[in-house]
Amino acid sequence: MEDIRDCSGHLMCRGDARTGFVSSLSKGHRTTAHLAVGETFTVERNNTKTEITRIDDSTFKVKSFQKAV
Repeated sequence: MEDIRDCSGHLMCRGDARTGFVSSLSKGHRTTAHLAVGETFTVERNNTKTEITRIDDSTFKVKSFQKAV
């Protein structure tokens, strides 16, 4: 499992690109998903939106940005 961080360096979730498993824990609530190749998991926390896309069996593409307030 690798740490996936947002554009501010905060830990958003952990993921395993080989299996497609991603898990996010925030304020005691856990959200999990199994991503097929090409699928995206989105985490929105505070003013940051982070999109995690499974590219293949070894890579996640992470796109993170501050939302306008």
